[in-house]
Amino acid sequence: MKKLLKLLILNFTLLLFLHIPSYSFEINKDLKLLDLTKINNYTCQLSGTSAISLNNKFSEFMQGYKFPTREGGGSKFVEDNVSYLNQAFSGNGSDKDDEIFKKRFLDLANSNSFKKIDWEGKGGSSPSFVTTIVIKSIAYSIAYLKSKNKLNKNEIDQISNYIKELDKNTYLTSIDRFTSKQGGNVAIDQRFSRGTALMLWGAAINDKVYFMEGYNRYFEELKTLDKRQVFSKNLRHNNETIHHVIQGAEVLRLNGFNIYNMDFKKGTLRSHMESHTKNLLKNNNKKIKTSGDMTAKAESIVRTTGYGAHVAWIPFYLNDPENKTENIEKLNEMALGNSVNEYYGQQLAIHSGCLYGKNYFSPY
Repeated sequence: MKKLLKLLILNFTLLLFLHIPSYSFEINKDLKLLDLTKINNYTCQLSGTSAISLNNKFSEFMQGYKFPTREGGGSKFVEDNVSYLNQAFSGNGSDKDDEIFKKRFLDLANSNSFKKIDWEGKGGSSPSFVTTIVIKSIAYSIAYLKSKNKLNKNEIDQISNYIKELDKNTYLTSIDRFTSKQGGNVAIDQRFSRGTALMLWGAAINDKVYFMEGYNRYFEELKTLDKRQVFSKNLRHNNETIHHVIQGAEVLRLNGFNIYNMDFKKGTLRSHMESHTKNLLKNNNKKIKTSGDMTAKAESIVRTTGYGAHVAWIPFYLNDPENKTENIEKLNEMALGNSVNEYYGQQLAIHSGCLYGKNYFSPY
């Protein structure tokens, strides 16, 4: 009788986990963000730089992404962080470099940088969306510094207070160039990125409140699979959304919550990914526009690098061995065949070819 009761309680708990965001499980272990066991040292070394070369003067305004990235802007800030982390992950960092890198974030946290939004004009990348990418970048950077015992509680609290300020801007939409409103018509990739960014930050500093708040946001968007089989009917926009979906799924998996097999009315996340992969292969890398920003030119998707148009989520996805299917292998081959570069998608705020380079075969 006792065994039957335990089984009923367990089944009830699993049902809660499947259908109610966050409240169905407890986090009993320290959270983690970085899995450094899959690093490709060669790739990291090729794209790494010293902390002494990084620009440390930042704009008070957050602007949307433009190429080339603007010195002092949010997107350039992310690029610089990635460059130093690549060097550090390859084992070529130093205590001196780490201290310079640390000061970069403490100075930022005690400034007014990136707290104001500049929409510039119609179309283009959203500055509130770029804010979510900046939060991700800070999360990866602080997770690294924390792993090196470079930060004390007071310093982490300073940076965390700064993250709170930035997070307020992640759901803003434009009224005019310098004026915004809360809410409005925010694209699903940005909504996912809001949740993923906060999960990453919570995992970086082992803060369960941040982590669960991010998960709640993330899971709310994941329930789109109760309504339809894709996050967006537009293939390119769906792929842009996948960046943040898979990044969120990976940080959850690293912390013991594998959601790839979670059942929704229209299938699982893993079945959605298999279908999306088939659609990318079928498209055969034709240039297409995105429904996220119809002012953007048509671009191909199946390539290793880019801001939004890329499949640099593949190394993340392959960090779960169950995700290694024939179609993903074909997609990986196609992407590597279309590019001379390893995987680096700027919206991920990390060089996935460096961090997870052992998850796939590369000819480079």
